[in-house]
Amino acid sequence: MRACVTWTEIVGGRGERRSIFVLVSSMSAGGRSVRLGPRIVRILRGGGWEVAVRLTTPGDDPALIAAHVSPGTVVAALGGDGYLSAVARGCHESGARFAPMPGGRGNDLCRALGIGTDPLARARNLARLGMVPARRAGGDIVGSIGPGALDARVRPLDGMWVRSREGLRLALGIVSIGLDARANILANESSLTSGPLAYGYGAFAALASHEPTGVSATVDGRERNMSGWIASVSNSGRFGGGITLVDSSDMSDGILEVCHVGPLPLSRALVVLASIVAGRAKAHPAIDIESAKAVSFTAPEGVVAMADGDRIASVPFTVDVAPGVVSVLV
Repeated sequence: MRACVTWTEIVGGRGERRSIFVLVSSMSAGGRSVRLGPRIVRILRGGGWEVAVRLTTPGDDPALIAAHVSPGTVVAALGGDGYLSAVARGCHESGARFAPMPGGRGNDLCRALGIGTDPLARARNLARLGMVPARRAGGDIVGSIGPGALDARVRPLDGMWVRSREGLRLALGIVSIGLDARANILANESSLTSGPLAYGYGAFAALASHEPTGVSATVDGRERNMSGWIASVSNSGRFGGGITLVDSSDMSDGILEVCHVGPLPLSRALVVLASIVAGRAKAHPAIDIESAKAVSFTAPEGVVAMADGDRIASVPFTVDVAPGVVSVLV
């Protein structure tokens, strides 16, 4: 009797069929992931993957779902940045391999990882890893993709643990409480489907209503006054659908970057914001960047923090670097 194979299936002469569990968000980008899901599954199956699919609804917890798979399982997530971070949290808990796929408006994680913003291209790229090639009697591998090809594309990915009265969350991009957080909220409320357009609208709309506030923080144990327009903690350096806020951010160095723009007249703040949206943040002298491993925000109490496109906490909260928190398949 043929032995039961849990995660791979022998396919006559070709090798072993790898398995992938695909989580699809029903909410991201107005249902974009749902519309693309069937095509992505066909592409993956065409490459040899044994595909299991779960369409998640607002009542589901993608982190909890990913936390209950077997260690080493490849878990793909098709959705926006907040959805991807939730699945990454679950993969951290289970020891699964996290395969992000761009399915939102901004897709900043996939941009930062070099995956790009085309979910079908990402699926075709992953499809090439679907088979573990068979070996001939002499030990030669049948096919051009060796059995270690998947392992070679897995690497540790840093994140940020965000602790507040609302619980513990994992963020992968940028945590913000200033003007950029307000811009994110307004972008989410807009009907624009393009991430960069939505954020650009949100950023300049936020200027009309945002007042620089007094922000108290502790950076690696040192008290800091982070009052002004922007107070953010960066892991990926990307936000807003491709805007680079901190180009020195590295998602594998175990270090975070604190970005601060202090009190400025509105006219100067507008210039700073324009430089950020245009991708020239590095060159502006009003933008202060410093490295850190732990940041605590203590005031003003109740101010909402955003990360990966979603609300993640409210002041007071802490942000700690999470080195190699999940294994990511790029």
